[in-house]
Amino acid sequence: MKLLLSEIPSEGLKINWEEIKDFRLEQVEGTLEESLRFLKMPEGELFIKPSKKGIVCKGRLECSVLIKCARCLKEFEMPIRDEFEVLYLPLREMSLKEEVELSLDDMETGFLKEDLFDVEEVLNERIWLSIPMKPLCKEDCKGLCPYCGKDLNEGDCGCKSEYVDPRFAVLKDLKIKLKKG
Repeated sequence: MKLLLSEIPSEGLKINWEEIKDFRLEQVEGTLEESLRFLKMPEGELFIKPSKKGIVCKGRLECSVLIKCARCLKEFEMPIRDEFEVLYLPLREMSLKEEVELSLDDMETGFLKEDLFDVEEVLNERIWLSIPMKPLCKEDCKGLCPYCGKDLNEGDCGCKSEYVDPRFAVLKDLKIKLKKG
C-alpha cells in the first residue's frame, strides 16, 4: 500500500495492519530467517501525520512467526510486539557530502526515496527490527554437539570435547616429550 505524501491529510491517517491484503514479508538474504513464516498475521495500527520536516509515524505491531533457533536449528514460535515512533524525512534533505555522527534520536529516523510513503515497507522494517540477530528457542538452549551434531537439549551425546587449538598442538607434543625425556 503506497500513499502519495500530498494525499495524507494534515490531521493524519490511521491504518490498521489488518487492512493490508496479501502482505508478504520481504526476506533478508543470508540470514537464518530466510524461512520465516507467519503463525499470526500482523495486527495493530499505524498513525501517519505530516510534519514540517517530513512524516511522523506512530504505531503498534503484534504478530507471531515460526523461526529457526540459532543454536539447535529447531523451529519455534516467536511472538513479536513493537511500539514505535519514526520520523521519515525526504532523502533529498540528507546531505551525503560530509560524515555525520548519529544521535539516539537519529536512529528513529527513516528516509523517503520518492514522494510516496510505502506502508508495507514500514511494516516489513518493523518486523525485521524486532527479530534478534540470534533467535533462541529458549534462553538456555544448549545447541548442537560440534562433533556429532546431536541436539544437546535432548541429552548428552557422549563425545569427548578435547578440542585443542591447532596453534597450540605443538605445545601438547612438547609436554609429552618432556615427560619421556
